[in-house]
Amino acid sequence: MLALFPSLLTVTLPLLIFGYMEHEAKGLGIIIRTEKARDTDRSETLFSPSLGLIRVMSYGARKSIKSVKAPLYTEGTFSLEKSIRSGRWSIRDIDVISIHSVLHEDLGKNMAAALFSDLVITSRSADPLLYRLYVTALDLLEDYDEETVAIAFIVHFLSQEGLSGDYLTCPVCQRPYRDDEILGFSLIEGVPVCSECDTMDSSLILPPNARRFVRRTLELELDDAVCLSVSSMQRHRIFRYFLRLLRLSFPGKLRSIESGIWDMHKEEVADEN
Repeated sequence: MLALFPSLLTVTLPLLIFGYMEHEAKGLGIIIRTEKARDTDRSETLFSPSLGLIRVMSYGARKSIKSVKAPLYTEGTFSLEKSIRSGRWSIRDIDVISIHSVLHEDLGKNMAAALFSDLVITSRSADPLLYRLYVTALDLLEDYDEETVAIAFIVHFLSQEGLSGDYLTCPVCQRPYRDDEILGFSLIEGVPVCSECDTMDSSLILPPNARRFVRRTLELELDDAVCLSVSSMQRHRIFRYFLRLLRLSFPGKLRSIESGIWDMHKEEVADEN
């Protein structure tokens, strides 16, 4: 049956394979979203390069000491079982790799991790490259500030999704950027573009120095990109630029941005600087 549908999305194939299995499954994964389901249960989104992007139940997770706990951002090898009665998958066991505890102790890092999760869920992809990007970003958040890691993650994520171009040529008209050119944004294409293809009258711009920094970030692996030297003020401006860009590229879909908490955090950062 699967051979008849070679064009299925990346996330669909693992889900179909997963669905044809018996009532047990096992694979590497990480919890990227968790929500209250009933008084003692949690409905959690598991991101797995082999099992897909799936919803699993953690029964009694908030009260029962016998239940398997899977806090947000827990990475490990998950053993799942499917209820014959309800058809729902639940967590039977976890061989934990990391719980990313720092992300629960720092508001800024937690907000960044939530944004990364929103982007993964919005992309609806379980691609192994995206999994590696996501987990690496969470690991880096434990040692670097959230704006540094967020910029690197967003740049690479947008590139993987085909929403950025290479920052060397305009993705619309294919014209190479001038060294001193300020990039605009195309609401039609949802990507940064040259001044001639800008549809927003320069209301969302990326200056030359910032563009060169973003280009260099794209050239490097995440671990090296977070080590690039840039002033705190420039980093903050690039970070705010990408938050605006994401709002335009994914309108109404990123709950971590739409909640307004980033706007409050912006004021706190401005006061510190």
